[in-house]
Amino acid sequence: MDQLYKIAGTVMGFFDAFKGSRPAIDNKKILIVRGRSRKVIPIDDLNKKLEEVGKELGASEVTNADKISDILELGDKQIQSTETVTGVIDSSGFMKMKQELETLGLVAAYKVFEVPGCNIVIAIWEDKNEVPPLYVEVTVSRTEG
Repeated sequence: MDQLYKIAGTVMGFFDAFKGSRPAIDNKKILIVRGRSRKVIPIDDLNKKLEEVGKELGASEVTNADKISDILELGDKQIQSTETVTGVIDSSGFMKMKQELETLGLVAAYKVFEVPGCNIVIAIWEDKNEVPPLYVEVTVSRTEG
């Protein structure tokens, strides 16, 4: 099985969001899968759960803002190589998305990871009152453009 699918499957399985999940983008360079789970994670544990799935993947967390921006730009190029042009990448897009979700009464968390050959971005969000569903999005992209 391809590494992109293994990683995405592990993430969806970890959050119990595999059933009904579907790829938003699936090409040879990047895979974006979205799903939802009936699982509820206490708000204070969202980041901890992201760290746990990163460990399960054997991944290293990326915390350097410039490196995160580079990863997002590479992913955007990989999308544009086979999809309709998405416009210029906004490296602060995750923060904007998080703020928009919070205005809707949701709480969001995300982390960026690396494994040999792949970059991984995992975002999760749920109602601030800790009621289902938990939404999960994982982006797995090859480190080569």
